Parts: sequence; structure tokens; C-alpha cells
Amino acid sequence: ASPDQTDRKDHEPPPLAEHHSSPAMDMEAPAAADDPHFPIYVSSAEDDGITFLGDSFDPEEMQMQEAILLSIESSRAPADIPTSSSASSSASPSGPDVAGTSEKSTEESPRDRKGKRKLLEDEPSGSGKRRKRNRFRCAICMEKVQVSEQFIVSHCSHAFCNGCVGRYVATKIGENVESIGCPDPECTEGFVEIEPCRDIIPQELFDRWSVTLCEQSLGNEKYYCPFKDCSALLIKDNDRTVKIRDTECPHCHRMFCARCRVPWHDGIKCKELRKLGDDEKGETDLMLKKLANKKKWQRCPSCKMYVSKIDGCLLMKCRCKQYFCYHCSAPMSKALHYCKNCNR
Repeated sequence: ASPDQTDRKDHEPPPLAEHHSSPAMDMEAPAAADDPHFPIYVSSAEDDGITFLGDSFDPEEMQMQEAILLSIESSRAPADIPTSSSASSSASPSGPDVAGTSEKSTEESPRDRKGKRKLLEDEPSGSGKRRKRNRFRCAICMEKVQVSEQFIVSHCSHAFCNGCVGRYVATKIGENVESIGCPDPECTEGFVEIEPCRDIIPQELFDRWSVTLCEQSLGNEKYYCPFKDCSALLIKDNDRTVKIRDTECPHCHRMFCARCRVPWHDGIKCKELRKLGDDEKGETDLMLKKLANKKKWQRCPSCKMYVSKIDGCLLMKCRCKQYFCYHCSAPMSKALHYCKNCNR
């Protein structure tokens, strides 16, 4: 053999061993077919179905052989041959779950988008209903007001806005009304309580209303200092005021009569003072009354003018043409000079 032939033989691949079918090889062939890295050469129809195995292979040719083998095996037993998708899924334990999740998300995404779109379409109407529920119509001003500005009257549940109730209460306090009823003119059960009105009326009116309610709760146990520049609220001390006349106001420290509820009338009896009119209980009037008692003057029962008798009987004639007794001020007849009141 020439050197060229010797070199050619060295580079030629070794002949493939002929493989005949045998029971042992029949068991090894499927295992080799399952191994993707094991080289398999499938003969054509002219080779009578003989399979040749070898070590040397071309990658492109190997891919073609695998495709042919898979097509043959799938045609024989489709259920026994796993597909590429299932093989790739079985390669990772979490493969089926991930695939299922992706398919589920793919299927649900259109519904989600529709659901979100539906929510967006319904949102304006829903928010409008919420706004509608958060507002009410005041029966006084007929305006729609926020529920946070709602004032509910006690014992009748009538609702009005804070502004209208505040103005209504301020008017009633200005009229010295002690118990303020419901603003509804047809309601006779409801009344406005003082504490909820703290933030809707001025503090000055709130304090004034508080004092009025306090005085109302005292009933007949209260009275006031008779001095106009004081007028402090005072409370009776049981029945001691019946026995005690001269009393000192704890606020202005001035003396007054606890029985007559007037400034102290020194020298004038309480019985005489009660006969005086309300416009005669001033300090000047009391001084005049004291002087009249000292001079023994008498008052006309008709015009309340003081007269002084110089001489004569007890029958007196005032300039208003009223006849009266100078001793007791009782009216008398012109024709009768005898007083039936004092028997004189």
C-alpha cells in the first residue's frame, strides 16, 4: 500500500458494527432512544429496519435523526411517548403550577380588565350616592347641608342645620326664654338642650343661658341683691330670713332687708314699706317716708300725696278732693266725721 492510501486509512472512520436484533439489544434500544446524548443512526427502508449505533456523529445529522425517531415512536405509541411540552414541564417540579398560574392569569386578565372597567364606570354613581347620603335638607333654610353640620333636637329627632339652630337659640335667649322648644312650630315634645349648643352660639349667650337654667332649677329658693348695680343671685337660708331683717350682700357688701328685698329701710317698718308702690322704694323715697313718720304726716289714699294737719278733726280733704282719715288714711264720707276703720 502506498503512503497516500495509508494516510487515507488512518483518517477514515472505523466501520460501524452491524447490529442484529436480539432480545438484549431490544431492551437496550429503547433506553438508548430515550437518552438524547446517545448517537443513533436510523437506516432507510433499503436497510430492512437495521439500526446502526456509533460514536462519531454530526450535530445537524443527529438532530435530523432524533426528529425521525420521535416521529416513528409517536406513530407507534402516542400515549407512551412524552411530548416536548410535557418533557419541559416535567423537568421542573414547579413547572405545572407555573404554567397553570400563567394560563389562569391569562384567562382571568380579560375578566379582571372588564371588572375594573365596570368598577370605574360605576364609581361616579356610587360616589354620588355616598355624597347624597352625606347631605340632608334643613327644614328651616331648605338648603342641602353636610351631615356633620346636622343638629338633632332631643325627644323628637327633628334635624336642622347648626347655623339655623344657633340663630334660633340666640333669639330665644334674647327673649329670656328659659326652656327652648323644637324649632318646628308643630312639635310640642322636643326641646333644645344646652350642651350641644356650646359650639354653635357665642360664648356670652351660652353663659347667659347657663345662668338662666341654673336660676330656674332653684325655683323659689332664690332672690337677688336689691341694688341695681349688683343684682347678685342669692339663695334663701332655710327660714332664717323670716327672723333676720338686715342682711349684707356677699358680693357688694351693702345692707338690705331680707324680708322686703329692698335696700335697708332704717326707721321704717316692713309693714309700712309694703304699702308703698314700687316707684316709692328708692333711697330718696325711703328718706321721705322716714321723715313723714317722724313728723306724723299722712298720705292721701288716692293721690299718695303727704299732708300735714294743722288743727281740727281727723277728717281731711286732699287737693284731689278725696276725704280720708288723718289717723289711718282710710277713706271717709264728707257727711260723716267718724272713721269706721279706727273707730275715731
